[in-house]
Amino acid sequence: MRKSDQFVMIIAALAGFGYGLAVVLTFPQRHAPFWMVWMAFATATATAAGALAGYGRSCWHELTSELKDVYKLRIPQVASPVAIIAILGLALMVLLPSLAEPAHVIVRGWLVPAFALLGAVPAAGVMFGIRRVAGDARPGASGDLVDLLLTLRRLLQRLLIVAGTVVALTTFTTGTWWLLEHSLHASYGNRPPQFVLVFGAYGSLLVGVVYVPAWTAVQRRGQRLCYELFPLRGVNEEPAILDRVGERQKLQQVLGLDRGILADLQGGMIILAPLLAAAAAAFLPH
Repeated sequence: MRKSDQFVMIIAALAGFGYGLAVVLTFPQRHAPFWMVWMAFATATATAAGALAGYGRSCWHELTSELKDVYKLRIPQVASPVAIIAILGLALMVLLPSLAEPAHVIVRGWLVPAFALLGAVPAAGVMFGIRRVAGDARPGASGDLVDLLLTLRRLLQRLLIVAGTVVALTTFTTGTWWLLEHSLHASYGNRPPQFVLVFGAYGSLLVGVVYVPAWTAVQRRGQRLCYELFPLRGVNEEPAILDRVGERQKLQQVLGLDRGILADLQGGMIILAPLLAAAAAAFLPH
């Protein structure tokens, strides 16, 4: 990571910390029993969201530097799908709950989750960039393509871990906000605690929407490479067939093509983290 990217990530994290602190300190009823708990999670989530924004920017620079002359990736190429997902995700997050109660009642509760969603925009851009690169890049040598696919997979895994952590923190923040509102007998607190589970599932869904297309593109390109390097058509000798099948399987293992998407999500723990956080937050004593 370049020093300039490290500096930007630190500044973004500090900006997130300041934003989270402003949200919690302007809450008028700081004497409420769960205010301190909500403050801790809200501030941590906003800080992590700011860091995610800076980290996504750093990953974009890493991706474009790896491509060099292989493929010219530009921000406008990924801007449209990222903007659509961000706008729809934000709208569904805020507008649907407002149908059940006045918008001004729920605004503060969604300030931190909305900030987290916006902080994930650069990371989403990188994932859609990976999707385009995996489908369109044309390295000169097969070894260059193998190296590129390995780089893309590593980037995806790193982004997934960071994004999953932010979604889990956001879910905890929503759960503690519910506890705070419930202790004050406010309208948001009258919802069933299982509502937090719905939010955790929604956060996991947003992560999946941007991760799955990139993962699928990398898998398809890797499989195509394996079939091109070790073709079986026209081969009649049994030893030659077994040799090529064995070599193909070895390359598939190196590229991670032998794992399904759930296995690639580290046994489902990353995608389940927000749901586990939601369950814990929903059923904390209150």
